[in-house]
Amino acid sequence: MRKIKFALGLRDFSKKKGGAERYLVDLCTRMAAEGYEVHVYAEHWDKGSPEIHFHQVKTIPFPKSLRLLSFAIRATREMEKADYDITLGAGNTIKADVLQPHGGVHWAWFWRSLKAYDPPISWTIKFLGRILSPKQWISGYIEDAPYKGKKYYKIIAISDMVKQDMIRWYGIPEDRIAVVYNGIDIERFSPRNRQYREEILKRHGIGDEFVILFVSNNFRMKGLNHLIRALADIKEEDSTIFSCLVLGKDKRGPYLRLAKKLGVSDRIVFAGLTDEPEKYYGAVDLLVHPTFYDACSLTVLEALASGLPVVTTIFNGASGVVDHLKEGWVMRDPSNVNELKMAIQFFSKEDRRQCALCQGRDKRGVYSRSSNFNQMVGIFKEVIERSDGYHQED
Repeated sequence: MRKIKFALGLRDFSKKKGGAERYLVDLCTRMAAEGYEVHVYAEHWDKGSPEIHFHQVKTIPFPKSLRLLSFAIRATREMEKADYDITLGAGNTIKADVLQPHGGVHWAWFWRSLKAYDPPISWTIKFLGRILSPKQWISGYIEDAPYKGKKYYKIIAISDMVKQDMIRWYGIPEDRIAVVYNGIDIERFSPRNRQYREEILKRHGIGDEFVILFVSNNFRMKGLNHLIRALADIKEEDSTIFSCLVLGKDKRGPYLRLAKKLGVSDRIVFAGLTDEPEKYYGAVDLLVHPTFYDACSLTVLEALASGLPVVTTIFNGASGVVDHLKEGWVMRDPSNVNELKMAIQFFSKEDRRQCALCQGRDKRGVYSRSSNFNQMVGIFKEVIERSDGYHQED
C-alpha cells in the first residue's frame, strides 16, 4: 500500500523551542512511526529523527519580520511544488490543506494580552510599541492570508475559545473548524507523582503545608502580580499556612519587591526552570494560572492530569475542559484580586481538592496524546478522502 505523503511547515522544528514545537515534533515522529511519509520544511531542526524527511528553507535573516515573511512564502512555495496528499500549516505558512495555529488568533492575543499592562501609561507604551512593530503586522498578515484567501480545507482549533475567536475575527463557517485539544503524556503527568512531594518541598525549604504552584516564563502575562496581591490578602485575613512555588524564567526583581512590600516574601519561592515539572505538579496542592491570554495552556492540562485543581481564566482556551467549582475555578477577570483570593481559599480545603482529583481522573483520557493523535489523523484522512488531496475554494 502506498504511503500517505504528509508535509508540515515549521520554522524551528525543535522540542526546545516551545510547547507548540514540542507538540508538532511529537506528532510528526508518531506519524512517521505509524507509516506515513513525513516531510518537514524548516529553517532549523533537531537531529535524531531519521524517519522524517527534512527540507531546508533559506530565509532573510534580518530583520525578524522579513525572516518570518520569507519563511512563510518560501516554505509554502516549496510544499506546493511537491505532490503531497496532505499539508499542515501551524501559523508559519500562508497556505495549507489543514491549518492548526497553536498561538490562537493573533489579533485576539494582541488586544487581550494588553490588559496585563497597568497602569494606563504602561498600556499606552506597550500598545505603541506593538503597532509600530513590523513583526506584529507581518505575523498578522501571515495568519490572515489563508483565512481571507480561503486557502485551506479544514481548520483545527486547539480549544473552543480559539474556535470562537476564529469565527469572530474572520467569519469562518463553524463547520470548517474542528476542535482538538492538545494532548499530553498522561503517564508522565499522573496523580502517582504525589510520591515526590517530600522531595520537592524539602528541596525548597517548605514544610508540609498548603502549597500553590505558578508556572510561566512570562510573569506579567500570566498574572503573577495579581497572585501576589491575593496571597497578601489571604495572609492578612486567613489562618491558612501556605507557600507559593514559582516555576519559570523571567525577571524576578519587580515581583520580589512587590512581595516584600506586601509582607509575603517569606511565602514565595522562585524555583527557576526545571526538567522535572511532573514532580512539582505532584508535590503541590493547587495550580494558579490567572492568565490574560493562552490559546490552550499545556500547564493547565498537565496539572489536571496530575490530579490538581486549577485556577485559571476565561482567556485560557484550556478552561474549556474545566468544570467550574469541580476540577477548578474559572475567573472572568484575571485582574480581580478578590475573586482570585476566593478561588485559592476555596481549594485550600482538603475535601474539595479530593473531589477535584476524582473529577479529573474521569477526564484523563481527554488530555492524552493518543486521543489527540487519533483525532488529528481522522481529520487528515477525512480531508484526503473527501478532496482527493486538496480542494481550494476560490
